[in-house]
Amino acid sequence: MGDKRDDLDDLLASARDAEAPSDALIARVLADAATVQEDLQAPAPASRRGWGAWLSGIGGWRGAGGLVAATATGLMVGVYAPDSVDALLDGALTDYGVIASDELVSGWGALLDLEDG
Repeated sequence: MGDKRDDLDDLLASARDAEAPSDALIARVLADAATVQEDLQAPAPASRRGWGAWLSGIGGWRGAGGLVAATATGLMVGVYAPDSVDALLDGALTDYGVIASDELVSGWGALLDLEDG
């Protein structure tokens, strides 16, 4: 194991003693790197207007899908929640007058019932 360590020490010592690259070489490498970087810069994104701007503002199609899902969930909670919560509380909300007993919407069951029509 000592031989390998000595070989590594010798290799690192020779690397420390090596000559540094010339200033001309470093200048050429940096100039070449600057040229390559200029060629690789991405073009500015095109500005969007109308629906495209709105859609990119909310996160693209994924954001629009999430917005639609949240809207549908909110609608369903708004339609079903008062009756469900009142039923869980044994009519306490109706007794306190928080929920009126007459229904403005007959419910989705009446709209989807095809046997009566």
